[in-house]
Amino acid sequence: MIPVGTNLNLKRFPWVTIILLFVNWLLFITFSRDFYSIDFWLTRYLYAVPGEQYPWQLVTSMFFHVSLLHILGNSLFLLVFGPPAEDKLGWRDYLFLYFFTGISANLLHGMMSGLFLRDELFIPSLGASGAISGVMGIYLYRCYYSKIKLMFHLLLPYRIKIPGYIILPLWFAQDFMGGIDSIRGIGRNIAFWAHVGGFAAGFGASKYLQYEIQAKKEKLEFVAENTLKTFTGNGEGIEAAETLLKMNPDNPELHLGLAEAKSRWRASLEGKAHYEKAIKLLLEKEPQKAMEVFIEYWGKYLNVLEAKYQVRLSLLLSRNGEIDLSAHTLQTLINSNHPLDLHMEEAYLSLGKIYREQLNRDDLARYVYETYLLKFPESAHKQFIERILGSTLERGIA
Repeated sequence: MIPVGTNLNLKRFPWVTIILLFVNWLLFITFSRDFYSIDFWLTRYLYAVPGEQYPWQLVTSMFFHVSLLHILGNSLFLLVFGPPAEDKLGWRDYLFLYFFTGISANLLHGMMSGLFLRDELFIPSLGASGAISGVMGIYLYRCYYSKIKLMFHLLLPYRIKIPGYIILPLWFAQDFMGGIDSIRGIGRNIAFWAHVGGFAAGFGASKYLQYEIQAKKEKLEFVAENTLKTFTGNGEGIEAAETLLKMNPDNPELHLGLAEAKSRWRASLEGKAHYEKAIKLLLEKEPQKAMEVFIEYWGKYLNVLEAKYQVRLSLLLSRNGEIDLSAHTLQTLINSNHPLDLHMEEAYLSLGKIYREQLNRDDLARYVYETYLLKFPESAHKQFIERILGSTLERGIA
């Protein structure tokens, strides 16, 4: 089974993973020919030799590969698991753990060689598979909720998705059993203990750094994002979003997702409340989107928000060419039983202006202004409105 991807979306470009791949391939291409004058020095000083190891070999050996198939396999696994791990950890932590797990892999390989494989103490080992196994261990801990896309054969490109918490432990168990077999003298041409050491180091480091806290939150976000918008079976997504809201009650996207999920088949009080909360929060951050969400909300509930929010929304509608809807919502607002405060006063004035200047309905504007004077007899705008009423009356007589 060949991994070809995951179902995770990246938020950032995986620069570190690409650079690591580039360095590996650059060195492979550069030293792929027989350099008799330097081959001894490469083997002696840059490859990892368990029985006579210099400290820097723990790192340099990670960038050399013995064959095209070797580097192709490592590149594939790094390209599948590296980008999501880098995306979750950030490039600094990812790069540090890449080298940490690679060094750990070489140390365990050397230790097992010294204890059980003494005839291999002076056989050089090389390759990035230990560090890549470490990345896989990190991926399992941080992205356990994800699925891995697998292809069975290059000539039969049929793909399936298997949860990471199933397939990755199976790969680890396979390497572990390979390590046991190598002690028994079977399959010694593969550094299985390096794979085991890298994977264990990546998983253990993730646990030590308490990545499970963020991982659990990411799982909830992943579930909410991928199931809230489904027409059926979105109960898990709703539960995840509600849990996330307890952590971050002012997240407009979560409120919007819940609003749409709970209003998909019929209007509901919960859906209405989430729509209103999302719109209020978006008004402070993304007014344009708040207006778009309000149009969606109005289509389902035919209701307006409190005056201080609705006036802003109606003016946004007016500025974006939704004149009729703007007037309709303001009319609905002034016909409601909202308290007669400064925001309601602004609603009357704004509606009268829309009727008078944008819709050319002096009769409706006159009605709104007359009602306004009755509702707000002590208004600072009283004289201004009376002059407008006088001018509209004169136009009507003329």
